[in-house]
Amino acid sequence: MNPIKRLVKATWMRGGTSKCWVFERSELEVAGFTVDEVLLRLFGSPDPRQIDGIGGGSSTTSKAVILTPSTEPGIDVEYTFAQVGIDQAVVDWGSNCGNCSAVIAPYALDRGWVSASNGEVSVRIRNTNTGQILHERLAVPQSPAHRTADTFIPGVPFPGEPVEIGFVDPAGGTTGKLLPSGEARTVLQVPTVAGGQFENLEATLVDAGAPVVIISAQDAALGEVDFSLWTTESTTELARLDRIRRAGAVAMGLAEDIVSAQRAIPKLAIVAAPEAGSECDFKVMMLSMGAPHPALAITGSVGLTLAARTPGSIIASLLSGAAEEKLRLQTPAGAIETWYRSIGGSEVVGTTRTARLLAEATLSFDPVTDPADGPAQMHLTSELVEIDEPLVPDFEETHLPDPAPHKRRTVLASVGVFAALGLGTTLIAGGLLNPPATTTDGDYAGETLELVIPLAEGGGTDTWARFIGQELIHQIPGTPGFAPTNESGGEGITGSNRFATSADENGTELLVSTATTVVPWVLGRDVVRYSFDKLEPIMVNGTGGVIYGRTEAGINDVRDLVDRDKPLVFGGIAATGLDLTTLVAFDLLEADVTSTFGFEGRGPVNLALQRGEVDIDYTTTSSYESAVRPIAEDGSAKVLMSFGQLNEQGEIVRDPNFPKVPTVVEAYEDIHGEAPAGPKLEAYRTLLGLTYTYQKGLWAPAEVPVQALDLLRESAHKLSENEEFNDRAEDILGGYPIVADDKLAERVKEAYTVSEETKSYVTSLLKDSYGVEIH
Repeated sequence: MNPIKRLVKATWMRGGTSKCWVFERSELEVAGFTVDEVLLRLFGSPDPRQIDGIGGGSSTTSKAVILTPSTEPGIDVEYTFAQVGIDQAVVDWGSNCGNCSAVIAPYALDRGWVSASNGEVSVRIRNTNTGQILHERLAVPQSPAHRTADTFIPGVPFPGEPVEIGFVDPAGGTTGKLLPSGEARTVLQVPTVAGGQFENLEATLVDAGAPVVIISAQDAALGEVDFSLWTTESTTELARLDRIRRAGAVAMGLAEDIVSAQRAIPKLAIVAAPEAGSECDFKVMMLSMGAPHPALAITGSVGLTLAARTPGSIIASLLSGAAEEKLRLQTPAGAIETWYRSIGGSEVVGTTRTARLLAEATLSFDPVTDPADGPAQMHLTSELVEIDEPLVPDFEETHLPDPAPHKRRTVLASVGVFAALGLGTTLIAGGLLNPPATTTDGDYAGETLELVIPLAEGGGTDTWARFIGQELIHQIPGTPGFAPTNESGGEGITGSNRFATSADENGTELLVSTATTVVPWVLGRDVVRYSFDKLEPIMVNGTGGVIYGRTEAGINDVRDLVDRDKPLVFGGIAATGLDLTTLVAFDLLEADVTSTFGFEGRGPVNLALQRGEVDIDYTTTSSYESAVRPIAEDGSAKVLMSFGQLNEQGEIVRDPNFPKVPTVVEAYEDIHGEAPAGPKLEAYRTLLGLTYTYQKGLWAPAEVPVQALDLLRESAHKLSENEEFNDRAEDILGGYPIVADDKLAERVKEAYTVSEETKSYVTSLLKDSYGVEIH
């Protein structure tokens, strides 16, 4: 074992729409290790979940800011940015992060590196990645204790300290020229999936703040798509869009060929003209690390701003006239304003971001290899992996945490990496490396059962699926291997769409469903390409849940939900997912509740409630003990009602896990003195069955051989009747039974049938109360 162990001091901060760990440079200097190796181990990479480190499993939460006071005259702080790889053992030093830059002025002030003058702090910063000079200003009251976080920006549900960030003479920071190709528009030759073929399209290649490839929405196949759907609709085009970005990298001189292009630079921006009557100058969605950015990379906004001022560029052609001093950019999260000024003979482009201190921490650097063995963790890849990269890399193989599971190369890579790292993905039982067998001969010997989990690792659905899968394979004759694969994105829609179009049809690949993916299908959203009436159910399983509130908000019983002086704040993830049942419950009760959406899970909402940032929340049964019971017992929260359960007669009855807690229907009677009735009650009853009584399920493609389908259903039914399994499942399933009997298909069809009256009510509620239109 390696004896080296070191405690590393760090500060966790939010800057703009990113979260970053801030290190002083000396903290990352560990004898025998490079800074790359230290960061990879601290962040827990490579691992899609970064479960053994401080990374958050996404590009916006796997960032490091490295600071030190500067000794250079006219520069206050030296700033180095690191984009830490997630599923790859790579640290990208090739660019800056404008959002994370927002933390520098508050951090430097708190450390005493700079001081306030005339009510503000002015900080000049050198970004060592690009040589870029930044100028930041932060307003400071006379008493530092009175510094307030009161400014909101798009993409962040809570306020922070406003920081004005200006990029001084930003053009050409990476390539030496604003227009690396020497022209406002460049024709890119983009390789298609078929080898040797190309498509030509125009792009504006700009280098300012960060290199950016700008293309039109039409060329991105989004020209006819409503802007509110770009983030989700683009998921089917990500492989092609990345090939465009890589072709742009070659044209900008950033890479010799598309294979060697970096993941972080250049960025890709998709632009379109604003809607009629809009106050914005143009619409834009930016891709970062292969995925749609939730708002906008600020370094990218600098390039967009200068591109707008460049005659003949794609953006300039979208403007109604010459670019003004200020530009308003419509992003998926809302409008962002940038400005252009000439200050002291320098060209300065900037915007305002917010920053907030999240935590001061002491981290443990505990390497798993000896320095003499080479780069930490790089050796963990299995030697079984076949390295035969094509000229045009498959997007799923190079950019997503888990490549397509049915390819032999992917399975071998998973065996090596996951076995070495001991990750949550489990490969159990024999036959994994054997040649493919058959699923129609009465057993699954030699096969691997793959579960496609369309949501992120670590959540309730992921926990359920991994537990069920590990148990189910032992009931299937032949005891197949087990390989769960998370394909998150688009609120569960992305992975479900992929399954519907390309899943193996031999019964070895099953889709995991949950309310988050069922509700968009029921509502008929345009982005949904899957259909549960065209899939075959293998099993379904229910859950329950409760609604609870913060007592300091004046919540002591259900009657405190109405006739309030100030509405309660509900913390939501998405109005068109599992939250919908709660929203319908609030409407049925006529509760005085307003909502804020954008949280990444119920865990963050629970923490926000404990901090007093939201007032009311719900949790499912599996999370009740850890998330709600402690704060209910200490008096800081009050459990108000359970969602209830549907019995065989379709009546709403008390949840067996919460026998002393009234249902939503009983809460209505307590508040209004009579039983509820009408379309709102019927909508609630329908959603209760859809999202709780039959919340989760396993599904096979409709074309699966009947022998395999029967074998899977019989195995699921045996599992549901296994007493030892039910004892083990108590904590995971919460006592809610698996339904896998001979009437399964009939029950599911009935539960998944929604009346037009209910659909109409729900769509009207979403539009009128939450501004959400179903497309």
